[in-house]
Amino acid sequence: TITFAPNETVKAISIPITADTLDEDAETIFVNLTATTSGNIVNSQAVVTIIDDDNPPTISIADEVASNENSASTDFTVTLSAASSKDITVDYATADSTATAGADYTATSGTLTIPALSTTGTIPVAVLADSLDEDDEVVHLNLSNPTNASISDTQGALSIPDDDNPPTVSVANGTSSDENSVTVTLSLSSASGRQVTVTATASNGTALEGSDFNAFSSPVTFAAGETTKNVTIPLINDANDEDDETFTVTLSSASNATIASATATATITDDDDPPVLSIQNVTVAENAGTASLDVTLDAASGKTVTVNYASSNDTASAGSDYTAISSTPLSFTAGQTS
Repeated sequence: TITFAPNETVKAISIPITADTLDEDAETIFVNLTATTSGNIVNSQAVVTIIDDDNPPTISIADEVASNENSASTDFTVTLSAASSKDITVDYATADSTATAGADYTATSGTLTIPALSTTGTIPVAVLADSLDEDDEVVHLNLSNPTNASISDTQGALSIPDDDNPPTVSVANGTSSDENSVTVTLSLSSASGRQVTVTATASNGTALEGSDFNAFSSPVTFAAGETTKNVTIPLINDANDEDDETFTVTLSSASNATIASATATATITDDDDPPVLSIQNVTVAENAGTASLDVTLDAASGKTVTVNYASSNDTASAGSDYTAISSTPLSFTAGQTS
């Protein structure tokens, strides 16, 4: 109740205002006058406007980690620094980082609304499974265009852990077409999203390092996506006719793969013509007792060479001029020429 003493024309009404920390629209209070005595009311209602003095909240987004590549989706959590009496909206959109839309996740965009007095909202991002062994990958979610708030953290990161086994690497036998080089093929069981390396080393078999092939030990690198690599090993070409020879190629020290087949046989195909045999003419006296004839090879061979020999009449007659020789083998051991 307000009382005007005689001759008073103004009286003040005090209304206590309660401060809060809530960002809100301006608010109003009605003050109504009623039941006057000794006066008439010509304006019975006044409006008191309370102007908000609280800062709007800030918006942040947390980084997330998917459980694995097979998780259907992972939620980003968007958080306000304080509750607001206003609905708050913010736009969002995914963006590639090391993850690729359509292959690793499903691109999404839209507007998130956090209702008045709430402090969090969620945005789901769908994760796509694959069978590719690869590094863990990251997709970003960007925030923009807020209403009734400001953004303190514009970007969240979702890490997608890889859950695929690394491929296996194996080496296949190889055969040369000549004595210049031999190629063996290394294969991965499946493509990898990572660089795969393995060391290939040659070692003696029937072929020997230094005489048949050059010393060889080298890393072999598969770029991401590659599944086969050819490894060419230089050979030492010689002029000896010889049997085909072999040596071993061994895999070791694989990175981002496991070794399924560690060894292969490399076969060196001989490309040299066999040597030519010749026998010399000889003249002997009747009283010499024997006639010796030399059989020679025009080049040494890496193989045992055999040839049969036998006598036959020309103008001399077996039994009266010489003793006949029946078919008899003559052998040259490897390296012999006469």
